[in-house]
Amino acid sequence: MDLSSVRYLMLKRQHFIEKADEAEYEKLFRFLSPVHTKFWIVPGSPPVIEHRTRTNDFALNSNLRKNRKILKGRFQGGLVGYVYDDELPLYMAVYKKSLKGLSEIDEAVLGTIKDEGPMNIRLIKEITGLLSKQIAASLQKMQKAFIVYEDQVDGERDRAWYILEEEFSTEDLSKYDFDFAIEEIIYRFSFMNVFVDEVMIKSFTRLKNSDINSAVDRMVKKGRLERVSVEDIEGYILKEDKDLLERIEERVPDDIFILDLNDFLVRSNEEKLKIRFGKKQFKTMYYIIKQGEFIGAVFGRFTFGPYEFEDIDIDLSQEKQKEIKTRILDELYMIHDKEKSPLKRYCGEKI
Repeated sequence: MDLSSVRYLMLKRQHFIEKADEAEYEKLFRFLSPVHTKFWIVPGSPPVIEHRTRTNDFALNSNLRKNRKILKGRFQGGLVGYVYDDELPLYMAVYKKSLKGLSEIDEAVLGTIKDEGPMNIRLIKEITGLLSKQIAASLQKMQKAFIVYEDQVDGERDRAWYILEEEFSTEDLSKYDFDFAIEEIIYRFSFMNVFVDEVMIKSFTRLKNSDINSAVDRMVKKGRLERVSVEDIEGYILKEDKDLLERIEERVPDDIFILDLNDFLVRSNEEKLKIRFGKKQFKTMYYIIKQGEFIGAVFGRFTFGPYEFEDIDIDLSQEKQKEIKTRILDELYMIHDKEKSPLKRYCGEKI
């Protein structure tokens, strides 16, 4: 099986090749869920899917969030993400963190919301006398357990907290069991990435290896996944994709994209990328793909003012590094002002 066919289909399905219009955007959002905000952004910003859409999804998702069509929750080990309202039970079945019990602080916070109705942290503090940091920690713990719901309708920081089951009482929040839900999530993950392995699934879902391995084994036995070797790399494809991949004749477009740390494709490969592009002196700020392959990373510092870009590493020969230098800098300066955030080095050499 040809790796270029895998990359072409992955880029096509994720709409890197042909951008999604508004009609296609909902399926894209659902299959990339939970969808995150950008990695370093003003708190309260809506989620976005960069490089893949023709529509202004910042505005679209602001409206969907305001009308509770997409909901904020803590998934994937506690990461904040958004899912469609009707799919909340699916993601709860996999990511809900069971609590052994509630502490006195938890009981006080939860009891106050139940007795007094939805309220923000400031009001809970006034009623209970607890410290804001105690309340915030308690709410986050109960949010991971899907006991409370944070109503993020806009970018305001002073948000109300609700009892989740009371707010979504028309939904059967327990209609999916864990096995069904994890298989559905792995199916969508495999559909969008085309060729996957357990390390990728772990990177994105942050679930236990034992749960991932069991789910993958079941899907292989059911004929949903097939184990294959793609140019000596072992992994899995959806069985339904096998014939399709053999028939692909299109070439992968020679495009370069600079991807946010919360991008779906980055999250899918996070563990491998950390090993390949680890650079402890500076923080990793972005990753770079060319023709669907990760080739480099941008390093520097996130700040509340202009970002500080220290270096770009490209994992290619020196000749190819030079060939694409202008293209990569053009991409970087499309998203950041060259005057305010100049890149200091490229592949270790001062600019």
